[in-house]
Formats: sequence, structure tokens, C-alpha cells
Amino acid sequence: MGSYESPLELENGMIARPRGGLFIVANALDIAMLRGSAAGQDMGDAAYVPLAANVDLPADVVRAAKVLVLEVDPACPESLRRIAKLRSEREDLPIIAALSKADVSLVRTLIRQGISDVAVLPFAPEELASQILDASTRLAELAPKGALSPMFTVVRSTGGCGATTVVTHLAAALAKADHTGRGVCVIDLDLQSGDVASYVGLHPKVTVSALIDAGDRLDSHLLNSAVTETAYGFSLIAAPEGIAPMDAIDVDQLLRVLSLARRQFGTVLLDLPADWTNWSLSAVMASSEVLLITDLSIASLRQAKRRLELLRSVGEGAGHIKVVVNRAERRLFKTIGVDEVSQALDCAVAASLSSEGATLRSAQDQGLLVTDVASRSKFAGEIRALADLLTAGGS
Repeated sequence: MGSYESPLELENGMIARPRGGLFIVANALDIAMLRGSAAGQDMGDAAYVPLAANVDLPADVVRAAKVLVLEVDPACPESLRRIAKLRSEREDLPIIAALSKADVSLVRTLIRQGISDVAVLPFAPEELASQILDASTRLAELAPKGALSPMFTVVRSTGGCGATTVVTHLAAALAKADHTGRGVCVIDLDLQSGDVASYVGLHPKVTVSALIDAGDRLDSHLLNSAVTETAYGFSLIAAPEGIAPMDAIDVDQLLRVLSLARRQFGTVLLDLPADWTNWSLSAVMASSEVLLITDLSIASLRQAKRRLELLRSVGEGAGHIKVVVNRAERRLFKTIGVDEVSQALDCAVAASLSSEGATLRSAQDQGLLVTDVASRSKFAGEIRALADLLTAGGS
């Protein structure tokens, strides 16, 4: 895991900088070069952490950091996963990404993920000192905003695999088990085919589009104007009624919406479209966990495998992804079962949900959940078990 040294003693004649909470995390060679420079020696309140780019940050660094300089290796999935996890856990932490090679596309991607600035490796000490000062100044201007609640993002293998059915029933189960007093909110980000509202018999007039289009006007009051309460105990921010362009979402604005929702509600569920975009991938990387929904069809499993490969390529580890097999029929002559799914995807199956067939379709046609028409539904019991798994942080 590596180790980090205690902050250096303060010296006279220092440049202005944050008092405590400044951590510089990079490989040992670049750390040594920075510490040996005049500007590096002038950063008397910095804690230097020699650590490889693919190693998780020590928990005490994550907790204590107020400004963080962090080496990022874009060729290393673990490094990308590390920074995405950090952005999720400490959304308001000013981070300066340190890169040995940086192109315009990479810098833009990091900025969209909330990185404050980009520094070069080996460090240019005077320039880094200026960047740290800028980051600490912005930090002083920000009021404390509180911790972010868990956010679970639902990813579908293909359209029609039953992901929205899982989202609506899972939200109801999570709401029933909520002990935070802050409730559960579903945000339907399927801009072209979002159906969460109709699945629970609602037709909201204000949708997620109003929040995305709000720009600097976005605040908790505006967020609440887009929230619709369902009959099942959870809140909903619905997809637009019309078809919106998939590229219509600004990544920065979306992340602000998600952060605001996570501060207001105890749990947030995202329903993503089947097609991938930069903003949907950013939402996944900001989430606490990913639920990948697939059924047992060959086409669905093939696409599930491709999505797993995509998620792994951006650093999403197996512990961050839960595969959920929907419509798992118990047949005597079945061609493929849950064990075969796990082998085919090279990923453990976290939950298996029974097929309810006509009963479920009948409920959804009426804007109801299956529990409204079948109180002893096996599917509903399995959904409750999945909700318990998520709230317990199980694997």
C-alpha cells in the first residue's frame, strides 16, 4: 500500500497556501524531486505520499485531504478507477491531476469529472504552487455541503431486458426499508424511452430536462419542483415526455444534479438508456455501485459481456458491479441457467429474479407494481433480497 510522511515543519517566507489538509500523491521519484526543489521545501504544510498510480489511497488521506494533488495514469484502469472512486466519495474535494502525458481529450475528460486542474510530471514546482493556491482559494469560497448518499446506477444489457421493471420494484423495496428519513429517489435518464413514470401510473409535467437546462439556476428548490411522489413511497424525477437528443446533456450539469439529489435523498437510483454516451459513462463512474440487468437470451448475454468489458476498461472492478439476471425461468429442459451466466460473463451473479410473465404485464398495464396484483409474488421477494444486499453493502 505504500506509506506517507508527516507534514513538513512550517518555514518563514512561505507563499500563501492552505493550512493543513494538502496532500501530494505521486510516484516516489517525482515526490523526491519536488521535495528537493526550493518551492517544494516551501510547501511546509504539505503531506507527501509516495504511492504508485494503481494503488488505492490510504483511508486517512481520503478523509483528511482538503486539497489533493494526485498522479493519474490514463493507461492504467486501476488509476482511473481510483480517481473515479475518489470523486464519488469526496465530490467537493479540489483535486489537481498530475499527468506525465496529457492530450486535450484527456484533460477535457478529467475536467468533466470534476478535476480542478491538471499539473505536469515531473512537477514544475513554482507552477504547482500557484495551482495549489488557486485550488485552496476556491475551496475557501465553498460552503460545506454535506456527505453524499449512496447512488445505484442501473445499466441494461439490451432494451427490453426488464431494467425499468427492476428499478421501480427495487425503489419501492428500498423506500420501505429506508431508515435515513431522507427517502429514495429514482432519476430516469433514459431520454428517449424512459418509462418509469408510466410504470407507476404517473404523468409528471416537470422532468429531468428542466434541471439539465437550468444551468446556474439549479438549486434544491428547482430540484424539488421536478420531484414527483409515487404511491410506493419513493420519489421520481421523470424522463422527458418527448424524445430528447442523446447528446443534449452537459456532463458538468448532470453531475451537479446528481450531487444535489444525493445530498437531499437517502438513496438515489439512476435508470440509464441502453445506448452509451460520455455523460452516461460519467454517471456510472460517479455511482456507488452498478447493477447490470440481463436476461437469459443469447443476445442479451452477448451485450451484457460487452458492457462488462466497457466498464472494466474504465476501471470499474468486479466489486463495484452487481449482475442481476432477470426473468430466470425454472424449466426442466432449460438451455442456460444462472451458473452458466456467471461462467459466460466471468462475473458472479448477485441476484436472480423470477419471471412473472402475464401477472407482471397486467400490473404494468395498469400503472401498478406486481405486489398490487399478486401479494405472494416470488419476484417481489427476490427484489426485497436484492434491496437488503444493497443496503447491507454485501457482495
